[in-house]
Amino acid sequence: MKRSAGGARRPRSAVVVAAAVLAAVPMAGTSTALAPAGAGDPAPRTERTAAASPVGRWALKVSFEGRTYDSTVQFTPGGTAFLVGGGAGSWSRTGDGRFTFRIAEPVWGAQGDYLGRVSVDQSARLTGDTFTSSGVSRQYDADDVLVRSVQAHDTGTRS
Repeated sequence: MKRSAGGARRPRSAVVVAAAVLAAVPMAGTSTALAPAGAGDPAPRTERTAAASPVGRWALKVSFEGRTYDSTVQFTPGGTAFLVGGGAGSWSRTGDGRFTFRIAEPVWGAQGDYLGRVSVDQSARLTGDTFTSSGVSRQYDADDVLVRSVQAHDTGTRS
């Protein structure tokens, strides 16, 4: 599993590169990318909470199974999370300087055929212009069958 860093398509063998960063994801056959309605950033907009908000664009270092990959994520004020290059989901504040995010990323073959998806589920801690997170990434095949799960760790730097 690998979180998208660009528009390049990955061959089937790359599907096993489990990306990510990203609270319990439902099993196959259900949506894993969306949090309940009204998630997002419910904290009042004060100077203190605005400074501790993940809203904006982040350069990521995604690490799992001894490898590190570059990616980019965007968090919106309304609670949406996007991977640049493909994948979307949600984020929500869980405490002072803490948040979670869930993202589903489709995996495409060299001919544009759908190979499956990676569901990222991460808990993060924000300090200044960086955050660290950890969680489970799950890889599903085109029939929505769980293929594997990996522990992933991210480091984000505001870009």
